[in-house]
Amino acid sequence: MIVAAAVGQAVACLNESIFGLGDHNRGTRGSPRPRKRRSIHDIFECIGPTYFRRAYRMTFESFLLLHDKIGNLIEYFAKQHIYLGRKKKRSGRQVRRGIVPPPPPNGSIVSSTRLGCALRYFAGGDSTDIMVNYGIGYTDVLVSVWSVVMALNRSPNFYICYPNSEIKQKEIAQEFFNASSVGFDNCAGAIDGLLIWTHMPSSNDKGAGDDIGRKSFLCARKNKFGLNMQAVSDCRGRFLDMSIKCGGASSDCLAFEASRLHHRLERGLLAHGLVLFGDNAYINTHFMATPFTNVSSGSKDDYNFYHSQLRIRIECAFGMFVKRWGILRTAIPQRITIQKTVAMVNALAKLHNFCIDCVDRTRFVEESTSEDLCNIVISSDLGHVMLEDVDGCDVQLPLQIMDPGHHFDDIPETQRRCQPRDEVMPCTKLLLIVVESSKHRPPINRRK
Repeated sequence: MIVAAAVGQAVACLNESIFGLGDHNRGTRGSPRPRKRRSIHDIFECIGPTYFRRAYRMTFESFLLLHDKIGNLIEYFAKQHIYLGRKKKRSGRQVRRGIVPPPPPNGSIVSSTRLGCALRYFAGGDSTDIMVNYGIGYTDVLVSVWSVVMALNRSPNFYICYPNSEIKQKEIAQEFFNASSVGFDNCAGAIDGLLIWTHMPSSNDKGAGDDIGRKSFLCARKNKFGLNMQAVSDCRGRFLDMSIKCGGASSDCLAFEASRLHHRLERGLLAHGLVLFGDNAYINTHFMATPFTNVSSGSKDDYNFYHSQLRIRIECAFGMFVKRWGILRTAIPQRITIQKTVAMVNALAKLHNFCIDCVDRTRFVEESTSEDLCNIVISSDLGHVMLEDVDGCDVQLPLQIMDPGHHFDDIPETQRRCQPRDEVMPCTKLLLIVVESSKHRPPINRRK
C-alpha cells in the first residue's frame, strides 16, 4: 500500500510538472506548482552561439534585433490572450465589476521568452520540451506562439507587398540580370506555388463545413490536404509578395488570378518592359513570361534553360523557407484552423525575409537540431516532407509539396487568354535575346 501510494504520488507530480496546462494549476494541497523561469540569455549561455543558431534559426544578435522590433507588440497581444482566457473562467459578477485575477504565482513571462518559445515551435520543436526548457506552462507556449504571429502580422516593419516604386522594381531586375548568363534584364520576380500541408479541415473551419468544402483543400497531385500558397521572390530568395486564398485543389493559375497581385499587375503595376518569370502552370501575358512547351532542341530549348536559370530562384526560396521552419515539413496540427494557418504562414514568410536581411550568407540555412528532426519525423501520423537535392539549385527542395497546381482543370478553355495578334509577348522578345547572344544550353552531364 505504501509503495503504491508513493508511485501514484510520483506519477501525479510528474504529470503536473511536465504535462501541466499552465502556471495556474494547483497541486494536491492547493498550492501552485513552482516553476523556475529561464530567460533567453540563460538559454544562450547554456547552448552557445552555434547551437543557438541551429535551434532558433537565426543568430543571437538577430534575435535581439527582432525582439527590439516586436517586443512591445508581443507583450500586448500576450496580455490580450491571457485576459480573454481568464475572462471566460470568471463569473458574470466578476466581469461586471472588472475584477482582474492576480498575476501568475511564478511571475510574469517576458516578451523575449515568448519570442524564443515561438521560434522553437516554428523550427519544429516539441511544445513539451519548450515548456520544460523555459519553465512555463503548456498553454503559455501556445499563447506565446500566437502572440508572436499577431505581432509580426500587425507590425508595419515586416509588411510583404510587391513594391509600387519603379526604382525598386528595376533594382530587383538588376539582381536577376547579374545572375543571368544570357543577359535577361527584365525579370522583376520569380513566381511559383507551394502546398501548405494541413490535416483534413474540420467541420468548424470556415468554408470547409461540408464534403464539397473539404474537397477544395485536397491536392490530388500530392494526395495531401492543404492550401495553395502563391509567392514571388527576388534573386536572393526574399518573398516580394505572397497570397493564400485558395485550397490545395486549385491550380496555380487560378490561385494566382485570385490574388491581389494579379489585379495590380493587370492595372499596370510593373514598369515598362518588366515581367515575372513563371513555369508552365501559368499563362503568357504582357506581365508574365513562361517557357515554351513541347520543345527539346533549338533556340526555344535554349530559352527555356536560361529562363529556368532565373525562375529557379523561387524554388530555392521555398527550399530555404521549408528548411528553416520545420513546422512546414509536416501537416499543420489539426487543432490549428485554416484561418490561423494562413496567419502563421504569413508570419513565417516575414521571419524568412528578416533572416535573409540579417545574415551574410543569405542562401545558407543551418541544419535543424537532431531533436527537431526527430520531432518532425514522429510528430504526425501522416509522415513528413523530405528535402532533396536538385540539379541547378544550391539548396535542397521540398519536392513533395512543390508544384501543387500544375493543371488547368478549374480554368475553362474559353477563359484562357491567348496571345493577341497585334502584340509581341515577353517570351518572344526574350527568345530574340537568346538568339542574338548565340549562346546555347550547356550539354547535359549524363552519368554512366
